[in-house]
Amino acid sequence: MNAPGLPDAETIETVLTSRDGPWYPGARVLSVRDLSQGLSRAAVLRVCVAVPHAEPAAWIVKVPRWGQPSLLDSRDADLDDREARFFRSGLPGLLPRGVTTPPHVMVVSHNGLDWIIMRDVDAVLQQSWTPASATAVAERAALLHVPGDMEPGVLDAPWLERAGHSAYAHHVGAGHDNLELLSGDPRLRNLFTPEQVDALHAGLDAAPELADRAAELPTTLVHGDLTPRNAALGADGSLLLIDWEHVGVGPVGYDLGTFVSMYRAFGGRGELDEPAVLEVYADAVSTLAGTNLRAAAALGFAVAHLTWGLHLRLGPGLTAVRQGLNRDAPAKLAAHLVDIRSGCLRALSWAPVTEAVTAGR
Repeated sequence: MNAPGLPDAETIETVLTSRDGPWYPGARVLSVRDLSQGLSRAAVLRVCVAVPHAEPAAWIVKVPRWGQPSLLDSRDADLDDREARFFRSGLPGLLPRGVTTPPHVMVVSHNGLDWIIMRDVDAVLQQSWTPASATAVAERAALLHVPGDMEPGVLDAPWLERAGHSAYAHHVGAGHDNLELLSGDPRLRNLFTPEQVDALHAGLDAAPELADRAAELPTTLVHGDLTPRNAALGADGSLLLIDWEHVGVGPVGYDLGTFVSMYRAFGGRGELDEPAVLEVYADAVSTLAGTNLRAAAALGFAVAHLTWGLHLRLGPGLTAVRQGLNRDAPAKLAAHLVDIRSGCLRALSWAPVTEAVTAGR
């Protein structure tokens, strides 16, 4: 059942039958389930569609601007429209073999809104992540360098995100406040040592310099939100990516940094050797570019950890805990805090690569 205020079955049927597609004429919506979550204000629905002379099939219907703002509070003016623009552009067709989007994607305009319709790939997305599969992601993610080499002008599109590493820098102030309040909260006072708190303050303070360093790096097409939740490896080894709201141009290494930063948060199993995974990516992207990008990839990787990773965990991540997130679910709260601690400390371990994080306060 879809939640109040979301598109109902009749409206969805109207949209589906307004354009020719794999659902054929006579499509009938059997059920609608709300999946809305993530970084944008999109309503995301899993829709079971029956068509004549075929078995019912599951589709994802995504309607940007229909949902509610998230706690992440994005300030990106193009976030709501970017994924539809991506699928309408020539960029998906330039993705090389080894990187793919969900099948049968179509963008339909209806009542002033874009509706993004695609096959449901949830069965593939439910896979477990291991160090071996994360290493495969590193190799495939390097392939995002190919479209810019094939058609350099395609990366000049004005709607592409340009500074994803700064997308959540407006949470730096909240991050500082949350760190200052840790000692007074019985649940949080032992999350970090005083020395670690000082180092995290320094990491937050380094946001402007990290942005400057990132702007000097060689660039590539980036997914922009490449986390284990938005990725899967197909049976043929290709990297399937969903949720392209943050697609843009960014430093080499950045996408891999976001994936590794969130590896444990989204169920990654086993200890991940981050330098080894980075080496696989750096070797692959250097080969594709025909020049040595290893140092640049390491810096882009570290910037992702120290901006995106720190800003979201210490800002909305800790704010949610202080506001009561999982107060009645101790196991979930413990897992959330483990991710905040682990993710932040792993980010700090990459600070020397950037030469931008100075001594703590």
